[in-house]
Amino acid sequence: MYPEALTHLRCPNCLDIPLTSAAGARLALDGAIIQGQLYCERCRASYGINHGIADLLGSRALPDSPAQATNYLPITAWGYERLWRWYALTLLSGEAFAYDRELALVTALTAPARGGLFVDLGCSNGLYARALTRKLPPDRSHVIGIDHSLPMLRQARTFAQHTRQRISFVRAKAQALPFAAGTVAGVPIGGSLNEIGDVGGCLNEVRRVLAPSGRCVLMSLAQARSHAGRALQTFLGLGGLMFWTDDTLNDLLQSHGLRLAAQWRYGIVVFSLLLQDNKHAIPVYQ
Repeated sequence: MYPEALTHLRCPNCLDIPLTSAAGARLALDGAIIQGQLYCERCRASYGINHGIADLLGSRALPDSPAQATNYLPITAWGYERLWRWYALTLLSGEAFAYDRELALVTALTAPARGGLFVDLGCSNGLYARALTRKLPPDRSHVIGIDHSLPMLRQARTFAQHTRQRISFVRAKAQALPFAAGTVAGVPIGGSLNEIGDVGGCLNEVRRVLAPSGRCVLMSLAQARSHAGRALQTFLGLGGLMFWTDDTLNDLLQSHGLRLAAQWRYGIVVFSLLLQDNKHAIPVYQ
């Protein structure tokens, strides 16, 4: 975790109280906080920083579903980008959908050149976080990756170190984001909403932390249109994965205060741009 993240982090219990770094933290050569403690002056909660990752959940936090539990396995974290993520959208969309196409779309919609704080929510190996960081203006901007899985965050930090990018990684729940209200310029979510558990709690938090002109870019998986596809999704639902029709998803987003500005569907892959500020409205495309 980098010191610039301290400007943005808030106690997940108190929400409006900044987290402070305790004296004696160990720093890497690039300034990252490798080992240390964060604490809240109001509730006196303390959180560890280990191997460069701030852990706001602690050892007692458990996954909410079997789908989430698989992300706690080191082998899953190691293979996620190397063996699956590279091919995932091509398989799920039924057309060529390599990283360059996906990341170009996500970064264009998130618009990191605006500057500010960007939060890769459910970041897994930090794919979106790295893409956004490459497009940030040089000053007063930062990307923080949030996930509940320590193995995923460790792999994400390793990838970011290899590309020499200053990205902070924080272990936290999507239903208790450690940021003050109205402070986040952009929140990309890359497929995690389908397995995030309390979807309403997550969307409420996204709505709370987004700045008035903030953007949420959601990549999610829709309910299949074929009988075979829906049967497979029903089986996967036993492990905690959720799939929605287009109308159900959009009603869900709107009911939690996120206004749909644009949407594209490729197979079962759906990209949605969500805004708050009416001044930034653009047409909806199907």
